Amino acid sequence: MNDMWQPVSGTRFYSRNGEGLYERLTDKLFLRVDEVDETDAREVCTRFADAFEARTPVKLVA
Repeated sequence: MNDMWQPVSGTRFYSRNGEGLYERLTDKLFLRVDEVDETDAREVCTRFADAFEARTPVKLVA
């Protein structure tokens, strides 16, 4: 899914797909600054876990 980052007029913040309030830290990194619910928190944790797993596969050692 491609996220659409739209500036919130009159502020330095952005919204992702018309939802949430984010501050741009770099070209590809945004920090959510409004309240998050449990679904949002799980999504972030799942994305980090998936990214970490893809970069560092688990090796089983006997």
